[in-house]
Amino acid sequence: MTDQRSFSRTLIATALAVLACCGLAVTIKVLAGSPIAVQPPRVLDQGALERHVINAVEYGARKTPTEDDVTCPASVVVEAGRKFECDVRVDGTSKIVEVEIKDDQGDLTATTPE
Repeated sequence: MTDQRSFSRTLIATALAVLACCGLAVTIKVLAGSPIAVQPPRVLDQGALERHVINAVEYGARKTPTEDDVTCPASVVVEAGRKFECDVRVDGTSKIVEVEIKDDQGDLTATTPE
């Protein structure tokens, strides 16, 4: 009977030591900052996007459009090669402007299909 109790105590002590080591290892990893930090995706600045679109259509327009005349998708994620369209009111008519993100820095190309 004493051998069983001794064995049980040894088993419990060993299990607790293993758990303590695992807890210590996890704590060290967390404090060291090794978990991957999740960064929110970068999105285009809406005002800068609208100004860029205005610059693409203002040549040849009798009245320069304002930011209120531009409708672009909100929260466009910066991703090289991504394409989308904006709508611009120019001289009372609606024009579509095709926008492409050229690189991961958010550089844009905006063209009006004719």
